[in-house]
Amino acid sequence: MKSRRTILLVVGVVLALGVGFAGGYLSFGQEAKPEAPLASGSTTTLALSPETAVPTQTRSARSTPTGNYLDQPVSAEEMFSEFICPCCGKLIGDCTCGMAVERKGFVTGLTAAGANKLEVYLAYADQYGLDAFASETASREVKEYKLAHAPEERPQIELQPHKVDLGDISAAEGIVETSVTLRNSGQKDLVVDSLSTSCGCTTVSVVNGGQEGPVFGAGAPPESWSTTIRPGETAELRVYCDPSVHQDARGPMMREIYVSSNDPVDPVVKASIELNQVD
Repeated sequence: MKSRRTILLVVGVVLALGVGFAGGYLSFGQEAKPEAPLASGSTTTLALSPETAVPTQTRSARSTPTGNYLDQPVSAEEMFSEFICPCCGKLIGDCTCGMAVERKGFVTGLTAAGANKLEVYLAYADQYGLDAFASETASREVKEYKLAHAPEERPQIELQPHKVDLGDISAAEGIVETSVTLRNSGQKDLVVDSLSTSCGCTTVSVVNGGQEGPVFGAGAPPESWSTTIRPGETAELRVYCDPSVHQDARGPMMREIYVSSNDPVDPVVKASIELNQVD
């Protein structure tokens, strides 16, 4: 166990369940919590020790093999078929865009560190969200597992609506603005600490307490930032779509907004923006 811990530290990958993925190592704890079902007819035990800090979080987790196939080692190539690319909806193994390449690198790092299938599922959900799974069944089972291990009192993020249809938009009309309500329906403070989008034509900010924060787009956030939403309160996701970024594009399109927070069950959630670009 000591040698495995050393290898995992060197690889620099952290497997985390709870409030998101941070740091650069896999760490295994010492005690196991009661088993919670993940796959039909079997159980897998994962002990959680979430430690929450604002705006980043550090967590540790331990997996106890039970004979479940989810506890068996897997290759990166096997796991590439488990997740979809947000830019095109293809499996990440079938896409060569920058987002798919980054996600394949994330999976490869985990499997190289010896993570089993369950551990890859959980880490991927914390990094990219449950909507990133190719299988709705796997996504649902992972969420049920996370719910079984989440604190009774926790922050809980909700987006309403999950999908906005902008209808026809034209580059000649300039930037189109819309909004999505961001609610904390939990019992603890919700800390939103990262925003991103699936395309450079779309940017997003949070308006909280009447104050608009920095505007974020595709790729890595350019600065450290966070905002806190108290239990029962709401904020606004303000979304900007600029059709002039794709002057020659025509037809229906979909863009996605990603919101990362300290919600231990859904640390990354998304809203979809649909539009039809016309002349």
